[in-house]
Amino acid sequence: MKTFLVIVFMFAGLLFYPQIQEGTDSSCAALERKVLSVVNKNNEGAAFVGLLLKGLSNGAFAREAIKSEYPNLPPIMGCSISYYDVLLNPERALKLKAK
Repeated sequence: MKTFLVIVFMFAGLLFYPQIQEGTDSSCAALERKVLSVVNKNNEGAAFVGLLLKGLSNGAFAREAIKSEYPNLPPIMGCSISYYDVLLNPERALKLKAK
């Protein structure tokens, strides 16, 4: 029973980490913020646009992109998977930006 609870808590932690880390209400909004921060990392002119979009976006764009990439998963799970993908492979953010 303890092992099952540990697995459940680990899964919940992995699922909700992106929105806690990025300070958003959803994993899809966290994914958008992560992509914006990676894409605009070394670009001074785009930093202002990134800050503006962070305030306007609520994760709708990422949600739609993830629905097409993972049609059989709920968006929160797909966005969390993609968040970790961008976190571990920053060049993946450029691919998401191109969609």
